[in-house]
Amino acid sequence: MKAHHLIAGIVLCCAFLAAAREYSGIVVDKTTRKPVEGALVSVEHSEYYTRTDKDGKFSITDPTPEGEPTVISKVKLQNARWNFQGRTLDLRTLPEVNSVSIYTTNGKRVFNGQIPSSRIVALPSMAMGIYILELHGEHGIITKLSKDAVNSERLIFRHDNYLPKDSAMTNSNTDMRIELKQDERSSVFDMSKLREYRFTINADSLNYMNTYGWREEFIPADLEFEGSKIGKIGIRYKGSDYSLPRCFFAGGDTTRGSPKKTCAKISYKLKFTQYDKEKRFYGMKKINLHAFTPDGTKMHEMLSYELFREMGIHAPRTSYANVYINDKLIGLFLSVEEIDGRFTKSRWTEDGDGNLYKEVWPNSADTKHYLDGLKTNNDPEDNPNAQKMVSYYNAINSSNEQNFEQNVSKFMDFDYLLRYLAVDVAIKNWDGLRAWYADKTPPVNHNYFFYEEESANGKIWIIPWDMDQTMVQRDNYFESGGFGQSMPQWNVPTTNCNKSSGSNLIPPNCDKFTKLTAAVFWNRYVKFGDILLKDLFIKERLIGKIDNYSNLISNAVEQDPNITKSSWTSGVNSLKNYLPNNISQFQKYLHP
Repeated sequence: MKAHHLIAGIVLCCAFLAAAREYSGIVVDKTTRKPVEGALVSVEHSEYYTRTDKDGKFSITDPTPEGEPTVISKVKLQNARWNFQGRTLDLRTLPEVNSVSIYTTNGKRVFNGQIPSSRIVALPSMAMGIYILELHGEHGIITKLSKDAVNSERLIFRHDNYLPKDSAMTNSNTDMRIELKQDERSSVFDMSKLREYRFTINADSLNYMNTYGWREEFIPADLEFEGSKIGKIGIRYKGSDYSLPRCFFAGGDTTRGSPKKTCAKISYKLKFTQYDKEKRFYGMKKINLHAFTPDGTKMHEMLSYELFREMGIHAPRTSYANVYINDKLIGLFLSVEEIDGRFTKSRWTEDGDGNLYKEVWPNSADTKHYLDGLKTNNDPEDNPNAQKMVSYYNAINSSNEQNFEQNVSKFMDFDYLLRYLAVDVAIKNWDGLRAWYADKTPPVNHNYFFYEEESANGKIWIIPWDMDQTMVQRDNYFESGGFGQSMPQWNVPTTNCNKSSGSNLIPPNCDKFTKLTAAVFWNRYVKFGDILLKDLFIKERLIGKIDNYSNLISNAVEQDPNITKSSWTSGVNSLKNYLPNNISQFQKYLHP
């Protein structure tokens, strides 16, 4: 006999008030069973969050479990049938529903898909048990139903040393035990330790790299990391199209003159699969060693990426390292996690095989615009498809302030984005997504990635990149005097979208997505900015981090042939002196 689960008689209304939900428990290491301290625990990416204490314990209350009033009011779920054995879900009586997700009670998603024209959804084979059914409509989530027809929400758990975990919650739970799995990459990025990379490169290969390194071609090198022999890998110089050629040619013009390496210290990219496709370095295929030459403190990237991660943003991890080539000390570098398919699989553990794009903003209906920036699934045999990014753009382009959230929330988690923007402004990232260069049509911004979850109903997430131009005393793009201009902040409306005097920049509010985000979500953005100020962006806390990093790298700075110890000390002291003013400026920006 076939089993039919009838979902009937449920009425949801925006005015409905449910009791607050409480969650508490303990977070432990899955292998050692030891408590995990400092894990970020939040309800979705909302403002309701906490961190585990030294015993791994947490307690969090969500006073609004029904979420923001984006739920369609008075949705009647009548005669919707779930044929479990026949593996179908009949939604012909629910025209409001356009997609569906199914979760186990521990939060694992077992199905995610759009509704076909027949309105009968084919489901995968599932073991007997209780599942959570999540129905999506034009305005976002309509409702989530389990066997007992109770709403569900996600608790998310984030910690630098562990793979992230999401758990779907159907009710209050005050006796939780969450087990987090260690991420093998984390030992490479232990921020309390100074790592050591030793490369052995033959003379001809090294000479080739020092002559033609601007071509960014890998050469062979034998790597020893922390005394362990890793074997033969690929190494090359790395940099932007602007900076790297200037280390080999006067003015950076590669068509004139003979190349000659003039920069004493250049960043490296390591590729562990260059000569052995199966080789991994703590699970990674690539890693970056940044020279951070323009940063006199050697801390801007370290502090900025860390703040993003502490706010729940999927950002690269970092650690300090001394680099040697043929037993010669090149100097102090910052190892930075590569943004690639290995990264996405470690952050989106169930949806990690989707498209990863570098520096392509949703401001074009041309598929080529996105395919040019595609970094995964980009081989011909993968049949690259950027249609979701085009749909994302179309949703933005057809929106106004009244329907923007409704149209775009199916593509973007706005709470996550607002967390990102709070950090981006606070750290004065003057070369990121808010900096729009008008030397191309349409104008471009850069230093970020977009990751598109592989599932049909998956969202698009932003990842920060290249944080060396942060934590500066003066915000070069948004304060008078920076590069001879005064550029309005991202939330400030403008009627002048021409290039500013003396630069190629246009105001960020000229971008439609930015403009609508500011207009619709400003008050919510201020909430996340206040969370950053209350919890993370604090003078004593930041100066404490600076002191810790200073103690860690002081000897390495002194030994680095390319750093003057006195200049570094002066830079660090200057950073500590102007940080309080930066914090005050951000506070006044949120509450003028």
